[in-house]
Amino acid sequence: MMKGRYFVTGDTHGDLTKIIDFIQRFELKLGDNIIVLGDFGIFWRKDEKDAKYWMQFYEENCNGVHLYWIDGNHENFDIIKNWNINKNYEYDNSDHIHYCPRGFETNIELQNGEIRKALFIGGADSVDKFRRINHLSWWEDETITNKDIENIKGSYYYVFSHCCPRSVFENNKVFLCNICNINENNVVHQSEDKLEQLKNNIYFKEWWFGHYHVNKYLGNNFYCLLDDFVELK
Repeated sequence: MMKGRYFVTGDTHGDLTKIIDFIQRFELKLGDNIIVLGDFGIFWRKDEKDAKYWMQFYEENCNGVHLYWIDGNHENFDIIKNWNINKNYEYDNSDHIHYCPRGFETNIELQNGEIRKALFIGGADSVDKFRRINHLSWWEDETITNKDIENIKGSYYYVFSHCCPRSVFENNKVFLCNICNINENNVVHQSEDKLEQLKNNIYFKEWWFGHYHVNKYLGNNFYCLLDDFVELK
């Protein structure tokens, strides 16, 4: 990853308009970078017409700003599985759009020269998967598994995920359970359980995640984002 400013934001759900609006409004340029915390969503249709449109749109308007994203629970994993992914490297979707696979580790060099180690771990469980169609609007690959986390250990300044550890969710349900007509008692939390295991096996300074459609600092260095953009310091 490049040296420069880094901004973090939440789900884009297949629409990069808010990203381009932020870039142009605040005059971001080459050397600036944005991290999307899952549910990127432009890789959705099997024919990838949506992805081609949004990648071209981004490249034409991004002012050289690099965009890094992790997978959420609203991605077409049939497409992602066809990529030649090595979790030791980001995967280049285009010149300035890069997918960060689960377990990807890297050093982020901030504009002030400070170098900080970061972990990227996508994935989450769809709370409404009971009304979705397998391989059309839902993929079982969305869920974080033991394989995704088994070799992760050590210390990180930043952790970037889509959902959050189970204990964080349970302690903040009043903020994080905001989808109507869903019975929380029927929701599977396997991915949050796996992140809870991960949390207990690593050291970290800040943990950033999306998924819950809210902008909220939850204490203990856990940050949930949707529409806000926050610069890493």
